Amino acid sequence: MAIIFDFNGTMIFDGYLHDEAWKSITKELRGTPLSDEELQQHMHGVVNEKIIEYLIKDVDSQQNKCLSQYKEHVYRDMVEEHELALVEGLPEFLDYLKENNIPMTIASASIKENIDFFYDFFELGRWFNRENIVYDDGTHENKITMFKKAADILDTPIENCIVFEDSQSGIRFAREAGVTAIVGVRNDMNNNDTIMTIQDFTNPNIYKLIHKGER
Repeated sequence: MAIIFDFNGTMIFDGYLHDEAWKSITKELRGTPLSDEELQQHMHGVVNEKIIEYLIKDVDSQQNKCLSQYKEHVYRDMVEEHELALVEGLPEFLDYLKENNIPMTIASASIKENIDFFYDFFELGRWFNRENIVYDDGTHENKITMFKKAADILDTPIENCIVFEDSQSGIRFAREAGVTAIVGVRNDMNNNDTIMTIQDFTNPNIYKLIHKGER
């Protein structure tokens, strides 16, 4: 058995900071604020490239890349400013997994610059090998291949991995990758693809799940 964690929205609850970063940048780019309706329709669950194409018509690829990097820079500053912390109960759960020699890693759609920042800011080296973290390096079309790569890194068949995910798309991709045990984090939608839903990592059922998997 091995554990694969999504990061954003799973190990940290940072969605509101991404929204604030886009609001700040939108006001800079077009002089008018971003509406909640625009956030829902054009930004949530959409990659940076497509968001920027929505904000700026006929943007060229180089400008798009620069603006995407700028947005992530603004977001990282906000993470520091708000002193964001790991989700409640997560450090203790990670300690438990490490103490019991359960292989684990992170599979995140974040870019390398963000992963490096997260690794240092949240002191993830206490539990994870930086080289084992799977991220958006430009070779993955979606998280299906990311989950498979994470399982390979952990030297564990994908069907023997437990995945913690928050988004509907991430849960779907985990299932399509072959994961049979998916825990939804703050995912309150009825979803037959998850075996349980938790609000944070203080939920005792996640420890029971690990004990069950160890048998």
